[in-house]
Amino acid sequence: MSEYNSDLARLKQAEYCKTNGPHFAPESGRCWKCKRGIYQKIGWKFENHRAIEVSLDSPDAKHFTGITVQRAATSLVTGCPHCHRSYCD
Repeated sequence: MSEYNSDLARLKQAEYCKTNGPHFAPESGRCWKCKRGIYQKIGWKFENHRAIEVSLDSPDAKHFTGITVQRAATSLVTGCPHCHRSYCD
């Protein structure tokens, strides 16, 4: 269940929040700041100490961000995994 599936992860996060705490994550699944899908896997490469988004199948992709279905089902999402914007400020 450590897969990336935006629809299922949004559902699992809503279910988790009903019993374990407030729902901080955007219900749409899109970050308010960077507009990326927080439940999508994104690949990154680093150049001159900056992270640059690249295709997932790129050989330059050295780091990956996103929230898996498993994480959404078992923990409170309080920020964007891509741009690190906090949702509980």
